[in-house]
Amino acid sequence: SSGINAEWPLRPGMTAEDEALSREHASTVSLNDENDGRLTVSISDAVSELETVKFTIQTKTALPSFSQHQMSVIRCHEEFIWLHDMLSENLEYAGYIIPPAPPKPDFEVARDKLTRVTAAENTMTEDEYKKLRKELESDYLALFKKTVAMHEIYLLRIAAHSKLREDSNFRVFLEYSKDLKVRTKNKKELIGGFFKNMTKNVDEALLSGQKDSDEFFIEKRSFLEDYHTRIRETTKKSELLSAATNSLSVDYMQVGGCLALLSTRDPSLQRFMAQCAISFETLQKLQKRTSTDEDLKLTDLFRYYQRETQAAKSLLYRRGRALADKEIAEGKLEQAQKKFKDIPTAEAYLEDCKIRFETISEMSKTELETFKVRRVETYRKHLVDMSELQIRHSQSIITELNKSLELLKDL
Repeated sequence: SSGINAEWPLRPGMTAEDEALSREHASTVSLNDENDGRLTVSISDAVSELETVKFTIQTKTALPSFSQHQMSVIRCHEEFIWLHDMLSENLEYAGYIIPPAPPKPDFEVARDKLTRVTAAENTMTEDEYKKLRKELESDYLALFKKTVAMHEIYLLRIAAHSKLREDSNFRVFLEYSKDLKVRTKNKKELIGGFFKNMTKNVDEALLSGQKDSDEFFIEKRSFLEDYHTRIRETTKKSELLSAATNSLSVDYMQVGGCLALLSTRDPSLQRFMAQCAISFETLQKLQKRTSTDEDLKLTDLFRYYQRETQAAKSLLYRRGRALADKEIAEGKLEQAQKKFKDIPTAEAYLEDCKIRFETISEMSKTELETFKVRRVETYRKHLVDMSELQIRHSQSIITELNKSLELLKDL
């Protein structure tokens, strides 16, 4: 098969140096939730099959709600989506920021590249084929690192939350050793979900003009609207930056290939051209690592907080919906009092709406403040890490250029 399958594991064709770099930069978005250590979750391995990715999840816990202290289960992406749906639909969590679901693994580009390289194998030299194959494996590895990291981050966010980690469905997800038998949504469910989202968007637009007497939530709503727009634009620009950096590494590879070819055509320049080709090949590897780190440490950070900010906006929508329900209940009570009919029922309904609104408001304040602290700490850490990596890569490139110049002088 030309697709990515189980014969291509998480780290295909990696050298010892690549393996070390992978461990060093395996994560994309580091979270700074205050975890008390009573529940630690990690993805220790992942295998790509033709239609899905299977993650091995290791759990250690001291929480009494779990039946075991150490667990290991295998889960696929669809089971992560099932867990997210269960948390999102639980009304008890209406006042919490539900961690955004990890994005679906997409290996179409890698599969297309593999298909093209395989089809063109007979038209290339063995050296050219090996270089292209290695480039493909490098792209595949970077994509896999991102996929694994984003799924692990999702679990870490839940595990660090004092309430969400006690959820029964989360325990099942971590404890139940067999397949959860989660299927993908059929067409009817997808259409239903589409109309549900459309209804929510319309309702959210209607509530946007809602009068709110709480200055805290007025300020947060305004901030999140502006921040979400800005981070969406920042993500696009960061993607362009990563693409440009990666494009430079491709240029290095092509220049190196041309120089290698020239070294076979002109005997007088053979050694000089061959050494230049080796230098450009080394620069290509260094530039590729720079591109990968920019994508992992910077672009993925923006992508994650674009989704996390949307989750925070959804929290404010649920609070706004609860406020609207309370106002409707107040109107119904007024009508009931005018008609002297069903007054106890209207009073009870209003009381339920008040309790729900006040509960969500109280929970939301804590969640939004925590979100702010977590976001600032995460950005600070990632920008420092990114700066250190850029300095390290720049020093490596300078060292390689000086080394190449010295070698060329001796020719």
